[in-house]
Order: sequence, then C-alpha cells, then structure tokens
Amino acid sequence: MIGALVAAAALLLAGVLIAVYEEQLYSAQQVKNVREQAQILAASVTAAIMFDDRRAAQEYVDALTANPELQAAGVYDGHGHMLAGFDRVGKRLPAPVSKTNTAFGQDYVDITVPAVQNGTGVGTVVLRAITEPLERRYAHYAGLILLVTMGALMIAVLSFSQAALARRAQQLSSVNTRLQEEMEERRKTEEALRQSHKMEAVGQLSGGIAHDFNNLIMIVKGNLRLLGRKLGAEAKPVGTYIASADAALDRAANLTQRILAFSRRQPLHPQRVKLSQLAVDMVELIRHSVGEQVEIVTRLEASWSTLCDKNQMEHVILNLAINARDAMPEGGQLVIETRDATLSEQPADVEAESFIPGQYVALSVRDHGIGMSDEVRRRAVDPFFTTKPQGKGTGLGLSMAFGFVRQSNGYLVIESAPGKGTSVVILMPRDSEGT
Repeated sequence: MIGALVAAAALLLAGVLIAVYEEQLYSAQQVKNVREQAQILAASVTAAIMFDDRRAAQEYVDALTANPELQAAGVYDGHGHMLAGFDRVGKRLPAPVSKTNTAFGQDYVDITVPAVQNGTGVGTVVLRAITEPLERRYAHYAGLILLVTMGALMIAVLSFSQAALARRAQQLSSVNTRLQEEMEERRKTEEALRQSHKMEAVGQLSGGIAHDFNNLIMIVKGNLRLLGRKLGAEAKPVGTYIASADAALDRAANLTQRILAFSRRQPLHPQRVKLSQLAVDMVELIRHSVGEQVEIVTRLEASWSTLCDKNQMEHVILNLAINARDAMPEGGQLVIETRDATLSEQPADVEAESFIPGQYVALSVRDHGIGMSDEVRRRAVDPFFTTKPQGKGTGLGLSMAFGFVRQSNGYLVIESAPGKGTSVVILMPRDSEGT
C-alpha cells in the first residue's frame, strides 16, 4: 500500500512536470513563429522604409492583423521614427533597437528584427504577440487542476484504504488474541475439570477404604482392650506390647480420619479461629518438629477470624512445616505469615468456576529450599504423589491439606520454582460474624 501511495504521488508529479514542460515548449514555438513573421515583415518593408513610403509600410503591417495572436506591430526608420503600425490593447511598444532582440512581458513577448538592405540596417520591425491564447491557457489550467484533483483523489482513496486495512488488521489481531485467550481459558477449565473428576474419584476410593480400614482398626483396638482385661495381672509382661500396638492403632485411626476429611466424608467441627493466634500457639510444636537447623520466622498480620476445624488446621500447618523442613536438608529459614486479603480475581491454579470473590484470611508457609518444577507443582496435591524416597512419605500430606481446605470453602495455592523455594498459601473465608 505504501508503494501504491508513492507511485500515485510520482505519477502526479510527473503529470505536473509534463504540463510545465509542454507550456515551455509551446512558448518557445510561439516565439519562433513570431520571430519568423517579424523577419518576413522586415524583408517586405525594407523598400518602403528606404523611400519613406508610409502607405506601403502600413499595408504590410495591416496584413498581420489577421493573426489574432499579434497584439501590436511597428515599422521604424533608421532614426527610430514609426512609419506604420497597429495596437490592439493600447500598450506602448518598446523603443526600437538595431539588432534582433526578444523581451518577455507578463503574458506577451516583443520580437525586434532589423530591416537590412545590402548588409546595412535601414530600419527596425517590432512585433508583440501573446505567449499563449486565453482559451488554451484556460484549457491548460483546467487540465492541470483535473490532474491534481485526480491525483489527490487517488492518494486519498489509497490512504483511506490503507487506514481501513490497518484497522482491519488490528481487529483481526484483537480477535486472534481474544481467541487465544479463550482457548487458553478453555484449556485451563478442561484441566481443572479433569483434576476435579480425578480428585472426586480418588476421594471416593480413599474414603471407602478409610471407612472400612477404620472399622478394622476399631475391631483390633477393641480386641486389644479385651485381651488386656482378660489377662488382668498377667498382662504386665506383655502390657508394653499391647500399649505400643494401641498407640500405633491410634496413629492409624488419626490417619484414616485425615483421609476421610480429604474425601469429604469426615464431619468437621468448625469454630471461630484466628489463624495468627493459632500460629503463635503452634510455634513451639513446630520448632520441636523441624529441629534446630531450621530458623522459624513469623509475620502474623491477620486480624480477621475464619471458621474451620481447629484440630485439622493444626495438622495442616504442622504438615506444611515438616514438608518445608524436608525441602531444606541443610537447614534454612521457615517463614509463617498471615494477612487479611480482599480478592476480586481468582488466584493462580484456582478454578474460576469455584472461586468466590470476597474477604479472606491468608496463611502462608514458605521455605527457601530446593523448590519444585512446574510439573511437580501441578501434581503436588494429587493423592499418593510424592518426590520423597520410598518409605519417607505417603504422598497424602498435601492432598489431605487440599481436601480439608476445600471442604472448609477455602483455597490452597502452591507457588514454587526450582532453586527458589516453595510457598503454600491457604485462603480461608473471613467469618462475617467475627472480628
């Protein structure tokens, strides 16, 4: 399009130059014609000038009046006195000179030619002619105006076309960008739906297993108690083993309760909790659990309350702290933060369909450990997925935390990158009736 505009401008310029050149060419031809007529007249009136025959000289001059392009003519003797002539417009002819001369006025030209007899100048002839007829000049101007108008229209049309194409290109670009955004949003929605279906299926499976396993644990615990009563005083030698087995069954029962909470089959006991105070109360327990190599830093700024099962939330925080410790085998800093947050858009990796804008209490547990790749981060809440060596982890910690938080109408977000540590953020809805 730019090339077309340049071509149109070049054609317009070429047309103007051709018109100017044609005008100059016509003027040169006009001068040539007038000079030839002046030379013919000078040759014709030489004898009349020599014999001072004004009548004969006037007859030759009158013959030139048939040419409408001649405005005036004059025949002068050797002393510069006019013998004959005519004047159509009343303009005074220039003073005669003894040699050929051409002088241009505003719209006319004066041609001076000497009258020579046997190589001796006997007088002078002067002709005045218009350089261009009025009709031709008007036609020339009209053609030039038409040419300029057509060129300007062509440039304007091309400019409008260019602008329209630019707008169209911008619209297409916007549509393409919007389409890509919609495709990306659809991909995320489909991924979230698959994740939801997977979590639902795993939740149903784990819930059923945990329920049946819990019943078996209760049977074993009951039989251990009956065994202890049956043995009575004789139970002392084996009492340590019975107590150890009973304690192991308690831990197994606690695990099944967490699995049931993950599958949303375990009834929770929500109460008004301030996460900042809960974190303060747990600092010593966390410090004992993570060891002396880990420095615990707290930034507890949240003042709002939330409704949740306090015991389950304690398990979640402790589990996150232990995960942070495992991510820093050489020790490091564990940061526990709380803050009040008003959210209008869903955080990263949270399904738009399930997110409810509003006020939340945010609790984050951040470490400065090895971090996770993006692929590991996306699978971190999958049940039984773990990067720990065999026997070091069940792969249920984050998945149970995720299940509990979602059952409490909250959200769990994991932010991590290799070599930059991990931050697990829990967003719990603010208790509207609390402070």
